[in-house]
Amino acid sequence: MSICSISVYRVTLSLRVAFTTSFGTTTALTRPFVVVRTADGLTGVGEVPTLNEPGYKAECDSPAAFTSLKEFLLPSVAAHQRDRGPIESIDALRQSYGWVKGAVFAKSGIEAALWDIEAQRAGKPLWQLWDGSRRSFTVGVSIGGKTVEQVLELAENAAGLGYQRFKVKIWPGFDVQVVRALRERFPDIMLQVDANSAYDHTSWTALKEIDQSDLLLIEQPLFDDDIVLHSEISRELQTPVCLDESIHSLRDTEAAVGLWKRNDALSRLIINIKPPRVSGFSEAIAIARYCQGEGVRTWIGGMLDSAWGKAFNLNFNALDAIDLPGDHFSPSGAYFAQDVATPALSAPDGVFSLGDGVSTGLQFDWDAFDDLAELVFEQSFDV
Repeated sequence: MSICSISVYRVTLSLRVAFTTSFGTTTALTRPFVVVRTADGLTGVGEVPTLNEPGYKAECDSPAAFTSLKEFLLPSVAAHQRDRGPIESIDALRQSYGWVKGAVFAKSGIEAALWDIEAQRAGKPLWQLWDGSRRSFTVGVSIGGKTVEQVLELAENAAGLGYQRFKVKIWPGFDVQVVRALRERFPDIMLQVDANSAYDHTSWTALKEIDQSDLLLIEQPLFDDDIVLHSEISRELQTPVCLDESIHSLRDTEAAVGLWKRNDALSRLIINIKPPRVSGFSEAIAIARYCQGEGVRTWIGGMLDSAWGKAFNLNFNALDAIDLPGDHFSPSGAYFAQDVATPALSAPDGVFSLGDGVSTGLQFDWDAFDDLAELVFEQSFDV
């Protein structure tokens, strides 16, 4: 395919309900969207689901992503096409900017836009391109509240909508009481907790008090760049430890599996696969398949994605390598006051079903996008 241009827009999405984690409360997100246009008239859109600030990971904030896209990634893709001819595949795209270290969120946005184009050209849904086979699957919600009462209220909303798996955000001093309250109110729900790296060498031991609470997993309790210490504390917990921020690539996943094997705890390792955190869906699929071969359970995490980005993740969830319900929905209905795709996503009784619609299965809402988006820069290509 010959790329004519890649445009980057700044889009602000306002949350209907504020979302709280260990590193702060979010009410609106301003992030890049990448629009790729090709010589044969196709247009692909990829969301870069960054946060406003680098509280989650380095280079996963919007300013860093805008810089990486403008200064390094788009010029690299343009130079590759100029020097070597049309970008004929996702692999060629990844090779064009492979020299850039990091910038995984920014890379994922370009790749997603090209997957959209690939699916349009093939006339297929993404789940078919990715060799998915599951058309229906259980989905979960992520709950971020400031108080136990607020968490319980959000959980009640989620239960009323039929969701069967809750993930709740915790941090030191806001953990044991939250889990106990949820377990008392929802004794049979699939429940997991997410610390977003809020604990350290000593404070993590508080998590032993929730080790008998029948949790699916404890997600990323320790440092965002650590695998080794997580493998060590897994020996002292019966609840599986899930890695999120620590996993940037297939190589990181292989390292984690090796460490858990040495600790004779592989059955208590779970990997959260966030496509933007690992540079895109190509790497995410490779991680899922590798984990399946090793018997390591996986699920798909979200980044408060728009409906468009969420639809990509739901298509990814069709792979039989994905074991556990993902973070695809909100306990309060739609995430955003105004979104960029139609129709609205829904999961009756906590189950989502994929259709046969091309690409994501949704229609990108260009009118809404025009209301929300501001063109920041555009890279033209030699065709």
